[in-house]
Amino acid sequence: MSKKKDTLAIGVDLGTSLTKLVGPAGKKIVKIPSLVGDPNPGWKGLGTDKSWINNLVLQTDDGKKYFVGELARLQSEIKRPLAESGKMKSMKDAIIAIKAALSNFVEKDYANLTIATGVPVASPQDEMTTLSKGLKGAMTVNVANDATGEEKQINLKIEQCLVMPVCYGSYYEILKTSGEDRAVDAVVVDIGAGATNILTVYEGRLMRTASGSVQESISTLAERLASNLNQQTGKILRPFELIKAIEVGRKNVMVAGEQYDISDTINYYVGSISDIIVDELQTLLGSLPPDAWIEKVILTGGGAEVFGSNMKNILTENNIVHSPDEVIVPKDPVLANAMGFQKIAEARA
Repeated sequence: MSKKKDTLAIGVDLGTSLTKLVGPAGKKIVKIPSLVGDPNPGWKGLGTDKSWINNLVLQTDDGKKYFVGELARLQSEIKRPLAESGKMKSMKDAIIAIKAALSNFVEKDYANLTIATGVPVASPQDEMTTLSKGLKGAMTVNVANDATGEEKQINLKIEQCLVMPVCYGSYYEILKTSGEDRAVDAVVVDIGAGATNILTVYEGRLMRTASGSVQESISTLAERLASNLNQQTGKILRPFELIKAIEVGRKNVMVAGEQYDISDTINYYVGSISDIIVDELQTLLGSLPPDAWIEKVILTGGGAEVFGSNMKNILTENNIVHSPDEVIVPKDPVLANAMGFQKIAEARA
């Protein structure tokens, strides 16, 4: 059997809110909150969710234990996000989260893997190198299910670990699914939960001077919406409580037993936040050589649907594209980065 068949190619997107893993042909997908937390031992109750993915505890080689993903979100008093302000916060925590997620992804012990991982655009090159080295090689992953007490050990070998700016996954996914076989000058705008990443590709090269990130994102929209509702209702509403309602497109929310229409407020703030993102994009594109010609603008990430219509219109008004139809949104903008990275890993396997 050839090495290519023996090696499992996995794409990873280390997002601000979710870490996503995608396997060959997208047949297996794992999503966990991008959080690592300290253990909080205690009673377990009679919870019905005993799945591994929502009850992950990882034990490191030095014997320390960490809650990962949904378990950290719900049960850790001290929890640490993997990414913030458009860059990675801790390579150590990122490695812990990826190892824990892989334990739920890999079924075959002693599996050989090739991984392509996307990190926020503002992440320094030395940190990307540290992440790659920290994941590459043979390893034993020890995990436990906090709900059931079950433990398991997975042995695997990561033969290659490619680390790239997160938006490149969507760029590669769009090129491959559209049948494009050349390097296209393009800009990718990835609107996530905690930041918006912007990546510019010129003649196949990733242009650092024309790439960056801004804080404006879904969280910004949630913060402004929460402030508006707090003034209307006199209640204290926390922004993170509104993120899911925003992402699924709800027009009304329930506050203290009463329904409030949030559609006009969302439309107003979506417009103002879109203006800020496009202003930053124009500034970044100003550093490109005069012969650069942006052929594609790719809008991706969890905020692609929320901000899509406004962004398309503003990009057109600012002459970045000729018409809104020239702005491309992947079929699944939330998973597009991970799907693109899976294809990259497969090509390198």
